[in-house]
Formats: sequence, structure tokens, C-alpha cells
Amino acid sequence: MTARALTKRALCLTVACLVAAPPTGATAQTQMMAGFDPYNPFGSAAQILWQRIQQQCPQLKLPVTIGIASRPVTREAFTTDQGNNIMQQIRAAFSNIPGITMAPWLDIDPIKGIVDTGVLDNPLAGDNKEQLSKIQLEVRASGYKVGAATRFNLSAHGWNGYESCSPSLDPFPVSQDFIGEEYSSTDELFNKVAAGVWAASVDTGNPMTLSVRMLSGLPVSPGWQEFFSDKLRRALSKQNAEEKETKIRAERHVQLVIAHDPASPEDKRWDGMVTVDPRPLGYRISVSVNRRNTTPVSEDGLVTLDELPTMQQWAALGPEAHTPRLDQTPMRINARIEGGRALQQYPFLVAQESYVEVDIPTASVRGPHPAVPVDVLGRNNAQMKTIHIANPSRPNLRRYKLGPGEYTIRVASAGPVAQDFQLRARAVDTKDMLMPEAPGRLLRRFQDWYASVSEDPRTGQRTCYAYTAAQEAGPRYWREQAPFILLQASSAGVGNGDLQHLIEDKRYYKPNTPFEAVIREGGGMVRRLNAAPTAAGNFIRPTKQGSNGQPILDMDAVAGYNRGTTLEIQGTATDGRPAHVIYSLQGYRAAVNAMSLECGRRDLANALVWK
Repeated sequence: MTARALTKRALCLTVACLVAAPPTGATAQTQMMAGFDPYNPFGSAAQILWQRIQQQCPQLKLPVTIGIASRPVTREAFTTDQGNNIMQQIRAAFSNIPGITMAPWLDIDPIKGIVDTGVLDNPLAGDNKEQLSKIQLEVRASGYKVGAATRFNLSAHGWNGYESCSPSLDPFPVSQDFIGEEYSSTDELFNKVAAGVWAASVDTGNPMTLSVRMLSGLPVSPGWQEFFSDKLRRALSKQNAEEKETKIRAERHVQLVIAHDPASPEDKRWDGMVTVDPRPLGYRISVSVNRRNTTPVSEDGLVTLDELPTMQQWAALGPEAHTPRLDQTPMRINARIEGGRALQQYPFLVAQESYVEVDIPTASVRGPHPAVPVDVLGRNNAQMKTIHIANPSRPNLRRYKLGPGEYTIRVASAGPVAQDFQLRARAVDTKDMLMPEAPGRLLRRFQDWYASVSEDPRTGQRTCYAYTAAQEAGPRYWREQAPFILLQASSAGVGNGDLQHLIEDKRYYKPNTPFEAVIREGGGMVRRLNAAPTAAGNFIRPTKQGSNGQPILDMDAVAGYNRGTTLEIQGTATDGRPAHVIYSLQGYRAAVNAMSLECGRRDLANALVWK
């Protein structure tokens, strides 16, 4: 199964690496370069540029010392995190080419910018000035965005007597996966659309309709029409208030209506459409507004699951009620259970044999009892058997393996006092596995890795995460949720600052049986990871023996992630069958860097990424 998931703070000597330069002839199609691989864009582009350097600069002698230079980034093009992510990939691509030696800094701009100030002459500056004198080529990356399209180019610029050597590449396309997909808010999307509509409206007669559809064609969740309509009304009202304040020109007004008046002029009618595409950890929202003889105004972006409203009622019970069908996108309902012997029941449907998860997160419970009795009932109200391993941190979690048909979720009172709660339920075909839910609030997706953060509202303490779910796990029907790697750290100055690093749940493996974890690198290289089940707790961690004889986190082994492509685990399932898990390491560097930036932990970035 394929797993698909910061602040604008920059590292002390690092700025983002791209120029938000407007494209030349942006509408023209760019010819694909020979040898360019869209599945390895920066790696293949680095190889092509290196070939051109060798052809056009015969005066260079191996090894060639290269420095990576960054350029400031504007918010309209790429975030700081995305710039850092791309800069890391470009540096890694060149460092893997034989005959190239990399300058010791990720970004040479801050270093070369203070050469003339005398700071580098200070003995405390080490050999920075000497290292600068060894650089023969500076590689620059520039990029621009046009809608969802992104293009980059790489160029080399000679230094220290090689100034005539300056080959470059034509712009090449890069998938958003390699840049780092950012989670935004619905407010941001609708504010941008409203600004575009306002700019294109010429007088007060601008009626607008809005409809909502699911990309899959499934019915739209109840309440979404009013939710998106309210977002658009607020965004248009904001534009109106800003125009009144600035008084740039005569006031305009765009009014959201239920349906167009047939007598109104067609060239003044706006038609809006919101398209929702469910993703494992959120939704892609596309907002498009059109008017005749006018360029459409559109915005799209990823939002987290919690951005869209929960269902206020699941489905009315009765013979004509529509029974909702569960899929991998959680259905959620905010509800209350009265005290005493009260019950709430919610029907649902699965279309094929599925893993079904039902949960009431303890953070959502408002009442004296965090544990709320929740079960799934089948035909004749028979209670279904759960298959999950009990987790004390999620006492209301239940998972089932259910055949096609209709079922009912039953929530019972936990005591004599009423309690409010949020019920969540989702399902996935048993040929797949449920994706783990995001810890905290999602920030970015970098290829196969995600970065997220949570914050304690009382203390302000932040906990930051970098994680990925397994791309493959076997044997079949071994487990209902995909295994995951999780790195977790607290914000700077909080507690002991330890990094928590979990790579598997030991409860799925037979005790006292062999366990092996290896990192596979390019060219068939294999690096063994010191990983074993811990004596306490449920997880497997990469550890080694410390000076006091106790297990400590093996930072050297973890640093091996930087050169690896996959992490593979082999062991024995509890029923004796051979078990294996394969994680992708694509995006690890960027996600860990983002985690470190978010919590102000440059020490982690230094240890886990730049090492």
C-alpha cells in the first residue's frame, strides 16, 4: 500500500533555495531533456548538468568542488520549508556523483556574503575562508509556479579562476511530491477566490451561485453546502470591508444567491463550484468561479480532515433512511449520550469485506469518563468481535473485519452524567490497510513522509512529528492498520529534549524470535539498523548499548536514513508466519528538517539530516 503525507523559521545559516522568477513564455511547453527522469527530477537534472559541465569546461580537473547557493524565496512561490527541502535534494544529488566534492555548507550565500566584513578572518571562524577558496563551481536553483505547475532549472557558475564555466539547463517540470505539499485552510482558499472575483467585478450587480460536488460522484456530506457558502460569504464580505476602507474606487458588491434570476444579465452572473476529493489524511478542495467572457477564478489546496465540519446527524433511522457507506475518509459525528442507561445507534454500510475502525477520541469527550462504551452490531444486534490490540492511550478504539452488509454502531452511557463526544468511523478494503491518523495538526507532505505538530494550549509546549506509513506489509490479513515510523520531539527548552523514534509495534511479532531491520541504499548497498524490541513499552526502536550498558538511540544508524531508499523489517508474526514491512525513506530528510524547524530544534536537524 502506498502512503501519501512549518513555520517560516529558517536555520541560522540557511535561507530557502529558489527564486520566484516569472517564467519567460510561461504558456509555452518546455521540451523534456534527454535523460530527465520525472520520478527522480533533481537527481537526473544534476546528472545532466554535470555532463554539460564536463563537456563545456574541459579546464576543470577532478575532483571538482561544488557549493550550493540559495536565493531568497517569496511566500507566493514556495515556503521556506519547501525551499529547504529542494535545496537538500539538490545537494544530495550532486554529492552522489563521482568526481564531485561538496563544500561543507548547505548554503554558501551567508558565508560568501560576509567575506568582505572581516568576520571570516576571526580565528573562531575556522577554515571557512579557506574552504571558500577551494570552490570551483556554484550551483544555483531557480523555480517558478504557474497554477499547479512547477518548473525549475539548475545552473553552474565558475569561481576562483573558472568564471568562464557557466552551463545551465532548460526549465524542467517537478511534481508537487518532491516540493512538499502544504496543508492550507479553507479560509485561505476562499479569500483568494473572493479577491479574484472582486477584481473582475465592475459594478454592484454581480449575483453568484455556489454548488458542491464530490470528485468521485458520491453524495455530498450533509452540511457542506452551507459550510462552503458561509466561507464564501465571509470572504466576499471581507473584500467589501477592505474596499470601503481603502476607497480606491466606487463600491462593488457580489451577492451569493441560491439561484440566478432568469431576467438578470448573463454577463454579470457568477457560477461557483467547489469540488471535494477525499485523501487519506484530508481533502483536496478546488474552488472555481466562472462568468461569461471572463477568465475563471480558481484556487485549490489540501486541507486536513478537521477543516470540514462534522456531521450533525448520521442518518435518520427508519425504513426509508439512507444508510451511509463507510470508506477510508472518516465519517464523524458530534453527539451527546445522556446519563443512565441511554444508548445512541448509528447505522452504516460496507460494500465489500473491509477493515472498519470506530473510535471516540478521548480529547473529544466532555464529561467525567474518558472511556465510553462503543461497539459494532451485526444482523439481529449480534455484537461483532474486535480484532485490534488494546491500546491504553485510545480506550474507545475498536477495529473489525466485516463482510459486505449493514451494521450499527452503538454508543452506551458510561455513567449517570451526560457526556458530549465525537464519534469517528472509517473503512478500507481488506486488501489494503487503514492509514494511521496524523499525530497533531498536519503541516506538510514530502513525498512519502509527513510533518505535523501539536501544542498544549495551557503551556504552549509544542510536540513535533515526522512520520510515514509502510508501503508494504505482509503476510496478508496480518494487521488492519499500516505499520508506521514515528519521530517525535518537544520544542526547544522543554524537558530533556529527547527524540522519540519508533519504527514498529512489537505486539505484532512473536516474542523471542529473530528480528532484522536493514536500510537499502542505491547500487544494492545494505546498511544494518540496530533495532530491537524494548523491554518496556510496545514499540521497536533503533538502539545501541550506551556507556552505562543501557540501550540508547542509535543516532548513527538513524543518520543512515539520509542515503537510503527503503527501510525493511523482517520477523515472525504472532501466528508463526514470516512477516515483513517495507518503509519508503523518500522525503525523510525534508520531513525531519520541517519537524526540527517547527519546534526550534536545530540540534535534531544537525544530527538527523545534515550529518
